[in-house]
Amino acid sequence: MAESNLVKLKLKVNEGLVEDSRKGIVRINRKDVDRLGVNIGDTVSIEGKRVTAANVYPSFNDIYGNPLIQMDGIIRHNAGVEINSEVTVCKAKVKTAKKVVLSPLENFSDWTMEDEKVVRNILRGMPIICEDELSLSFFGGNERGFLVNGTSPSGFVKVSNETEIVFIQPELGNAGSRITYEDIGGLNEQVRKIREIVELPLKYPKVFKKLGIEPPRGILLYGPPGTGKTLIARAVASETKAYFIHVNGPEIMNKFYGESEAKLREIFKEAKSRAPSIIFLDELDSIAPRREYVHGDVEKRVVAQLLAIMDGLESRGQIVVIGATNIPDSLDPALRRAGRFDREIAISPPNKEGRLKILQIHTRYMPLDKDVKLDQLAKVTYGFVGSDLSALCKEAGMTALKKVLSEVTETEEDNIPYFKVSMDNFTNALREIQPSSTREYYPETPNVTWQDVGGLEETKETLQNLIEFPLCYPDLCNKYKFTSPKGILLTGPSGTGKTMLANAAGNSAKINFIAINGLMLASNWSRKAEKALHDIFVKAKQTAPCILFFDELDGFIRLRSPGAGSSKDKIISQLILEFDNLEDVQGVIVLAATNRIDLIDSVLFREGRFEYILELPLPNVDERESILKIHSRGLPVSDDIDFKQLAEKTEGMSGAELAALCHKSSFIAIAQAIKNDLKIKINQNIFNQAIAGVKRQKNSVGGG
Repeated sequence: MAESNLVKLKLKVNEGLVEDSRKGIVRINRKDVDRLGVNIGDTVSIEGKRVTAANVYPSFNDIYGNPLIQMDGIIRHNAGVEINSEVTVCKAKVKTAKKVVLSPLENFSDWTMEDEKVVRNILRGMPIICEDELSLSFFGGNERGFLVNGTSPSGFVKVSNETEIVFIQPELGNAGSRITYEDIGGLNEQVRKIREIVELPLKYPKVFKKLGIEPPRGILLYGPPGTGKTLIARAVASETKAYFIHVNGPEIMNKFYGESEAKLREIFKEAKSRAPSIIFLDELDSIAPRREYVHGDVEKRVVAQLLAIMDGLESRGQIVVIGATNIPDSLDPALRRAGRFDREIAISPPNKEGRLKILQIHTRYMPLDKDVKLDQLAKVTYGFVGSDLSALCKEAGMTALKKVLSEVTETEEDNIPYFKVSMDNFTNALREIQPSSTREYYPETPNVTWQDVGGLEETKETLQNLIEFPLCYPDLCNKYKFTSPKGILLTGPSGTGKTMLANAAGNSAKINFIAINGLMLASNWSRKAEKALHDIFVKAKQTAPCILFFDELDGFIRLRSPGAGSSKDKIISQLILEFDNLEDVQGVIVLAATNRIDLIDSVLFREGRFEYILELPLPNVDERESILKIHSRGLPVSDDIDFKQLAEKTEGMSGAELAALCHKSSFIAIAQAIKNDLKIKINQNIFNQAIAGVKRQKNSVGGG
């Protein structure tokens, strides 16, 4: 087909799909595919400010319906366009590359023939042209950027198995691998807000002047560590072509008088000379803490200098300041007003859909086995932030690699066999990687199941339904206007299984479980306990859906005294406040246990606080039989054991005492086996001895 007869379409640029990122793929509507006269997988030329190429595929279900083209940030950069720009698309003539010359965008001096093979495999079938920028992801998620310095023949080429890959030293001034919007998963709404605030003033400054509108000057990103605050800032800078200055907070501080303020002024001066530019202040709380809480003059002067510079933003051109912190309450309040940090955007841990997107991003170049189900992994990784999910994928890859390396000798090291990462590798990795958001409170998921709890059938069913109905049947619960209770209180004598029941509920629901012992909050220091309680609830909200379990509730919540407010009165008031703040938050359930409900203030027993009180009585004879069988599992017991008779003899014993009974039976059997040098099974007589011992101990303790 002659070039003059080629069908050319003008299409509007839209964001690419996560699964297409860095694969040299664009998607357009099926009608436009037919109009271009190309087949699925053919190469098209994309012309913006410069020309690049990509393989074309139809968009899914033509969801946009308009003449749009979906492309990732790398292709947008190579075409010199941005989202919502227009490009000209037509069919391209592609040749097979004999030779491709690449220069790494970072100064790697250890490239080998093996690296050439890896790069060739990644690039195979991907159309490229001279001066294209490539961002390739190697095993383990390592991103490396390259610039195409030359191809033979010239024009559009595709890499094949016979293509020679040549590496040359990079030119000075080249950046590292490029970060795009497709590299950010689970934060679509936050990215959209930031793009509106940042991109519009940088792209259309004259429009703002004509309208007499002053654009936002600063954005504060806050949220737990690892949620993607720095990644968002880098992606925005990359996509807007703005000059990016990354400032780590502690780098500003200097012990010499005036040096810290001078460093800060220099950064803003550089940003003004390179405008449009973005200044990213990471760990902002380290350079702008609350002035009333700091004792040194340096911090106070730096805060004052930052406030003065932020107020002068209008005279410094197109500069956007983005600050990031995981403790926003420690920032000086003067920074958090209009004219300085105009907008505050919460970067929260991702939900299930967000976690799936992040897992897709970090596994897009991993050789996954067919049994890997990312949607199932997304369901069980409650509380995992982006960095946790990245670590999970790397750990799964390393687990698979270790298994292969254990079977490879040193002489075979250069010929490691091809392997895939399986679902078992991810399951093993889950045991090693814990969510950073809850690590400080509960390092492990409870391993207690409902089957480990003997008796209490009605209580178990009620507790399970209260927690799991909103999770498993959300549509039905919405229809009946049923939401998770804010609080559930387990009460009953010591040893009846309150803690075990709570752990079983946490295990069964497969959601975050934060366990707090009441004694941890019983502090004599003024306001220390209240702040700790507030921080715990903040953590629970960030990791919702979540069960917040307070064991030994009576250890820090007692009846309020009639006199002046004591420290315990303040803790009760703080707990009431935290309960009330849960009104607009779904997915946080406060579960508590106590054996002294008479000591708990009645103000907590109302709607919106502890709405359900589940009483655990001492087990009846059938329940005692069930508990004895559970704790005897795995023990070498005699076949003629009559558990019914044992249950009748243990009238008035709690579940904990029955567990101790089985333990004492094991001890008696071991002592007899050692004495007689025989293998002895635990029989009815041994159990009877243990019962007598437990009763003597119980009477002794009861009698003082």
